[in-house]
Amino acid sequence: MAGPLDVFLGQTGATDVIGQVFFFLMFFAFAFLYPKLTLNQAIWKLEKETSELEAMAADVRAIIAKKIDTRPGEKLRGSIREFVEFFAISPIDMDPSGVVKKLDMIVRQSDKRFEWLVAQMAPKLDKIQQSNIQNALAGAMMTHQIAKILRHYLETIKKYKMFQMALVIQMQVPLVIRAAKAAAEATKAFIDGIPIGDGAGPLVVASMVPARTRVKVYKEEEFAVASIMVEGRKVLACKATGPGAGTGYPGKFLLKLAKQNRIDRIISVDAAMRFEGEKAGTVAEGIGMAMGGSGVDRYEIEEFAVKNQMPLDAVAIKVSDEEALGPMKPEIFKGVALAIEKVKELVKRSRKNERILLMGIGNTCGVGNNSAAVKEAERLIKKAAKAAAEKKGKK
Repeated sequence: MAGPLDVFLGQTGATDVIGQVFFFLMFFAFAFLYPKLTLNQAIWKLEKETSELEAMAADVRAIIAKKIDTRPGEKLRGSIREFVEFFAISPIDMDPSGVVKKLDMIVRQSDKRFEWLVAQMAPKLDKIQQSNIQNALAGAMMTHQIAKILRHYLETIKKYKMFQMALVIQMQVPLVIRAAKAAAEATKAFIDGIPIGDGAGPLVVASMVPARTRVKVYKEEEFAVASIMVEGRKVLACKATGPGAGTGYPGKFLLKLAKQNRIDRIISVDAAMRFEGEKAGTVAEGIGMAMGGSGVDRYEIEEFAVKNQMPLDAVAIKVSDEEALGPMKPEIFKGVALAIEKVKELVKRSRKNERILLMGIGNTCGVGNNSAAVKEAERLIKKAAKAAAEKKGKK
């Protein structure tokens, strides 16, 4: 007859066996079910975020439609929906010879198509408002394309049950959403004619041009230039024609200006991408041509500088991707004053007999061509900053 200890040990052994069996069952169930559960969770999150981006893209298109017509019809909304699918094919680069000229042709043709479309949709608006809508459409296209690409990956993941792709896309979504929101904010800024972060360079030039100074506008190149005195030296200050949104064609403008004026040095001022941790609006000095974009204008300016053995000085005002596209922040506006002082230092360092060309590179939305227009730009910047602070406070 078994004693109490033997009975206890027997029951303990049976419990251990049941526990082991239960453990192995749970292990295999977890091994097979966990990836499916994780995949479903990732798909659910991506579905939610994709729907939000698609709604954002629709809202941006609606804002543009209401700017054109307070009571937009289906024809206008349909035209905007069709145009956000517009694309431009980059030229073949297997043979690099002549690729810049090909790219220039594509860029110019694309710009003309934008102008034609806006003129058809909004014939009653003035040129400044039409320029703003052209740039707003570019922001709407970016938001739409981001939402469409994310939807493509989501449907691919759902179709083929691609667990690894779901994890990779999910890790990238925060950056994607930031880019989409920045494009949406840019669209709203263009619609309202508010200076954006990328307009820091033109704002520097406009601030340095006295109110009553004669400004010459090159319509074909969409650039404005004025002769000013800086540190006792004559300087030709130029920027894209404002206050309508646009970046103009600085390369072609320079080539035309150089036929009429002697130029010995170029100082470019532009917004530059800052690293995380750097403060917005900080200013840095460098060498070269401070300019982004397709690269066509930068190529033309650099070729001209090399041919004429011309020094290229650069001043950069630091902004992030979101800050460059969104309404200009007060910190960036303060950085404009610092950039002006840096420009004065560069002019002072140059030889007295040098003819200097100061180029404000960037989008000139909401930025006029002289210091009188800067006051209105400052008012719009403060108004946008106040609205953003109130919106953040409500959240």
